[in-house]
Amino acid sequence: MASGRRRVATITVGTNEIKWLRRCFASLVDNDTEGFDLDVHFVDNASADGSVDMVAREFPQVKITRNPANLGFTGANNVGIRTALADGADYIFLVNPDTWTPPRLIRAMVEFAERWPEYGIIGPLQYCYDAESAELAAFNPWTNIALWLGEQHAFAGDRLDHPSPASSFEGRAPRTLEHAYVQGSALFARAAMLREIGILDEVFHTYYEEVDLCRRARWAGWRVALLLDEGIQHYGGGGATTRSAYTRVHMRRNRYYYLLTDVDWSPVKAARLATRWLVADLLGKSVVGRIDPATGARETAAALMWLAGHAPTIVERRRSHRVLRTGRGAA
Repeated sequence: MASGRRRVATITVGTNEIKWLRRCFASLVDNDTEGFDLDVHFVDNASADGSVDMVAREFPQVKITRNPANLGFTGANNVGIRTALADGADYIFLVNPDTWTPPRLIRAMVEFAERWPEYGIIGPLQYCYDAESAELAAFNPWTNIALWLGEQHAFAGDRLDHPSPASSFEGRAPRTLEHAYVQGSALFARAAMLREIGILDEVFHTYYEEVDLCRRARWAGWRVALLLDEGIQHYGGGGATTRSAYTRVHMRRNRYYYLLTDVDWSPVKAARLATRWLVADLLGKSVVGRIDPATGARETAAALMWLAGHAPTIVERRRSHRVLRTGRGAA
């Protein structure tokens, strides 16, 4: 590791997730910190289940921020990211409440980042959550899908050919997979990169924000990768109802927003994919499962109205993304 102690800030956002927090924070505060300093942050999204009191009582070393309202995954993480950057953090680790972090994971990611400075975002593989065990036994569903898709585009599952976002094999660190994105449940980011490209886009609120962050990192010339030899336990969907209207509408609207702000897609190609989504959404073939067509049409209308209202933002994002894409990333 380079000379001088690095500073790492972990950021965990919770909304009424007290059942996960005890094991999550116990694993974080007990992590091996040889060679660096660790600040553990809890950003509470207006919980009403006693989360803050429990964390304050049982983990006095954890730095707590109480949001007056639920700012979503994106807004709440940005509260923590801004605090960590202002405190001089060198690395920021976004880690969900429904996780268990192995004792040497953070140190392993710091050592990797110090050895490979061209990597802006890295993350471990995710394993099934087991409250009774510290073993990393079986991959969780997200990791299985990530390994199956490999280094294809984030929309590879839509069967529309598009170039992989992965960087050249030349100069690549061993035992890495440059998947389309590192999931925000366990995302380790270089502070210098965040200062360059910006933090999470709060327009997303929840879903696709980390996919966008990884996209912007690559446009700016940073590598993004999963570390194949590192792992974390992650339950997945710990605080969310997967098939809720909130989830369905946000995943729909954000998927369109992500596509419309991607300057790598030609208008014709983007329109083809958006049309395919629109037909499926109106028929109730939701991105998170099937629903009745009437509900699908209603929720799709809500998503489209939201997109129309954010048209100026989409135009601005495309402008800033072009600047980013033709800057360091084109060098």
